[in-house]
Amino acid sequence: MKDIKEIIKEHIQKNKETSIYYDYDNGCIEINGRKYMTGQLSFSEVGRAVKEALREVYGDYRTIPYTFNSEAYENEKFKAEVLALGFEGILRFSVLRKEK
Repeated sequence: MKDIKEIIKEHIQKNKETSIYYDYDNGCIEINGRKYMTGQLSFSEVGRAVKEALREVYGDYRTIPYTFNSEAYENEKFKAEVLALGFEGILRFSVLRKEK
């Protein structure tokens, strides 16, 4: 199986909107409705894979903190929002490519 970062990268390159849902307890990541078994990765590992994929596809971006468990990443090409629900074992990303 491909590296999870490469799978994420493929999805954000081909879709205007990408929904990424990581379920720690079930050891899977769901991207736009398609599930990939990953095993139990830490939130840091998954978050790092998503942020590296975003940087490789869209370039450098700024981080905008919202609350203790959510923030956004944005530049002129995209906006991504993340919500970490540690008590539920859930990490959610929503990525939107901006129109030119």
